[in-house]
Amino acid sequence: MKPIKLLKRFAATVIAAAGLLMSCGCTNGITQGGQIVDAEINNNNGTATATRAYKPIKKPGGGKFKLAYVDIDPYNETFRMLYYVIESLRDDGWISYDELPFDPETDSDSLALMDWLADNAESDYMAFDKTAHYYTTVSTQEEIYASLKQHIEVDKDIDAILTMGTSPSLMVEEFGFDIPLLMYAVSDPIGSGLIKSAEDSGNENYWAHVDSSAYSRQMQYYFDTFGFSNIGSVYGDEIVCALPDYRSVAEQNDFRITEYKLVREDFADENEYYTQLESIYRKMVSEDKVDAYILNTDVIPSVEKAAEMMKIFYDADIPVVAQVGSAYVKGDAALLIVDPRDAVGTGPFVSNIIGSVFNGSKPGNLEQEYASSPFLTLNLDVADVIGFKPSFEMLIACEKIISNN
Repeated sequence: MKPIKLLKRFAATVIAAAGLLMSCGCTNGITQGGQIVDAEINNNNGTATATRAYKPIKKPGGGKFKLAYVDIDPYNETFRMLYYVIESLRDDGWISYDELPFDPETDSDSLALMDWLADNAESDYMAFDKTAHYYTTVSTQEEIYASLKQHIEVDKDIDAILTMGTSPSLMVEEFGFDIPLLMYAVSDPIGSGLIKSAEDSGNENYWAHVDSSAYSRQMQYYFDTFGFSNIGSVYGDEIVCALPDYRSVAEQNDFRITEYKLVREDFADENEYYTQLESIYRKMVSEDKVDAYILNTDVIPSVEKAAEMMKIFYDADIPVVAQVGSAYVKGDAALLIVDPRDAVGTGPFVSNIIGSVFNGSKPGNLEQEYASSPFLTLNLDVADVIGFKPSFEMLIACEKIISNN
């Protein structure tokens, strides 16, 4: 697949933001362009001035600040999110390197990135420790707890923990360490019980990135684009798969969501799981008469497997849209994604949170809400297969268009 980058992010945002982002509103003194800023808006000429708030400082008492990292497994979407946080930490002056030897569009191993930084990043302010980087699918919960406890309570060499995703965040939150916990890439940190609200995390040590209307905006765009009356969804965890937000949009727009719950972990045999999943998909097409399907990526982690199974819908000319993961569009598993996780735009916001914590701020006192700019990826080859003709406005709004032609 060849990605065709039509426009820079600024141009794409000008076209698409009106429908997807303006409904969120903008307020003074929160976030702009991914940076924590003090903003003063001049309503007469529409200009704004902003200054970066947090600068690198040396750790009081000597040494360097260290950030522990907990993720689920190698996954391109979370790799991209981490990649742009790291790039912004470099832009902010916290670390230095010539160039990261990774491609955010194709690589997926976040621990390889963190371990590379431990060996190669230069800094007077910040360091990385290979023994404090974890995948929850590689290390057990007990192993991660014991390792973090050694670092935090005995060696006292970790200053904050960055978790990526809902399940790692829930796991580390359960550990109860008295240390800043920064939670990123969580579908619904409020619904998951990790934080109290967008305005108040409920714990001075907790911070989570919040975009309260991200999935509502996403589903509204899908409905406005395809006008479906019955969209299918297979899910494992309804919070992770954003179903409460989707149901709200369905009620407001009078369309149906045909839902099936299927938990991968309930199956000892992977083949049995996919056999059951295929049966549900075929029932959706033949009996439920869905006219669209949303691919929740916790159901099929493999892009290749997803592309194989989505042919059930494509053979019936039914569009498949994705919840998260532009890799599913690039790999022919989905026609379109309005990605609620704008890694490029949100990375600077998260890096500034890290910087503010190292500067002594309590995570619970920091701004949590940041609404991403729309990030559309469209697969023209899939569009041809199902006979979908994208509008000119959609083509202009796309950050990337995928095509073999």
